[in-house]
Amino acid sequence: MIYLDHLASTPLDPLVLEAMLPWMRPEAVGNPHAAHPAGWRAADAIEQARAEVAALVGARPGEVVFTSGATEANALALLGGVPPDGACIVSAVEHASVLGCLPELRRRGHPVAVMPVDGTGRVDPAGLERHLSSLGKPALVSAMAANNEVGTIQPLAELAAVAARHGATIHSDAVQALGTLALDMPALGLQGLSLSGHKLYGPMGIGALVVRPPFRPVPASPGGAAGGSAGGGQQRGLRGGTLPTPLCVGLGVACRLALERREEDARRIAGLHDRLWRRLHELLGDRLPGLRRNGAADGLAGCLNVTFPGIDAADRLLDLPELAASTGSACHSAAGEPSHVLLALGLSAADAHASLRFGLGRGTTAEEVDAAAALLAAALPAALPGH
Repeated sequence: MIYLDHLASTPLDPLVLEAMLPWMRPEAVGNPHAAHPAGWRAADAIEQARAEVAALVGARPGEVVFTSGATEANALALLGGVPPDGACIVSAVEHASVLGCLPELRRRGHPVAVMPVDGTGRVDPAGLERHLSSLGKPALVSAMAANNEVGTIQPLAELAAVAARHGATIHSDAVQALGTLALDMPALGLQGLSLSGHKLYGPMGIGALVVRPPFRPVPASPGGAAGGSAGGGQQRGLRGGTLPTPLCVGLGVACRLALERREEDARRIAGLHDRLWRRLHELLGDRLPGLRRNGAADGLAGCLNVTFPGIDAADRLLDLPELAASTGSACHSAAGEPSHVLLALGLSAADAHASLRFGLGRGTTAEEVDAAAALLAAALPAALPGH
């Protein structure tokens, strides 16, 4: 199988697995919150992991709160982080785990606003300025660093500067960005940031919310529902529950490797990204005059979203079991609904249904890119009008 779905999940890096295995053996028993040598050893390993996560985003180790993944981290940031008398502002192209918090915030009486984006998927900082100026109350702003469907990179520094002028807190879902983009929270002016292990060649089931003062969300319950009890009080009372030592260690190593390899990965993946688009255009441009890329030209390396006019993208993928790509976010691809991201960019429902997302990663090769383009070119004629 040609795996071009790295935006949904990345393969576990062998070095990450190697670091995790010792903590999965029987002799590694020890609750990291226990007051004896076995617990202290596990706690030391977790603190090392916390430092590695913090280093990736320019934060301090004590600002890292381990979670079960980015979905929980986003929920903690939004459901626990909106000021008691404040509002929440998000972009129209946020991940479902962010947009899914809005009904609960409305139920609690918080004003909620969804900011529109331009045809590439960017939020206009001037639009945020106008909205915050008219709001007249504290707010939490959440804008993803890079979109998970079209790769558009948000102007986080500009958005954060606008938020700061109005005393608003700004959080970013940075899940897709950290493998190839440098994100320094203090330099950007971010107070909150969510990340996920399995988008960084780390393990599934682990993520983190990084919180910088003065941002301090209301603690989550052990089950992850923000606004509940802090459980046993672990992680400075921000999130209860016993930490999984192997997963925390894996996330830490994945973050360290991402920091070490980021520039090389970004350069190589960007070249493969351009190669795939070039090959698709060479093979299909004449037959599909409307063939086009979605999102910004200077978007995230490795995220290529392409509209193939006149086809049903999901049906084409079913016809190509040797190719792993997607029609959008893995959280919504099975629902059969057109992508809310592509609709926000101005695409019709038909064109959204005719779009495929290719996620290239650290292990992708030029040969795989060429083979994927050839497979699609061979499979498309049956789907085109007149065939």
